[in-house]
Amino acid sequence: MADEVLPEGLRFFNKKDNQPDFVIGSLVITMNDLFAFCKAHPELVTEYQDKKQLKLQILKSSKGNLYAKVDTWKPAEAAPQTSGPAVDLPDTNDLPF
Repeated sequence: MADEVLPEGLRFFNKKDNQPDFVIGSLVITMNDLFAFCKAHPELVTEYQDKKQLKLQILKSSKGNLYAKVDTWKPAEAAPQTSGPAVDLPDTNDLPF
């Protein structure tokens, strides 16, 4: 896909045949490369509870290999709420309750 942003500094390895079923694969993080990627792409870095984050999705390629892409999804901005025309409500002052 053309819109996929692949982070630098992450390498995934599929599970080896002799590993138990609960192992999905391995991940190697090269910190300097990942930090440089985040610094070069500040628009991809989000903030949560005053901490910087890089959101990733872990995917499987058509060949079955694991990889990560930056999760660039952002919620659509809500349209500003506008009040509609005023509605005349009936006078209810004479109701017994």
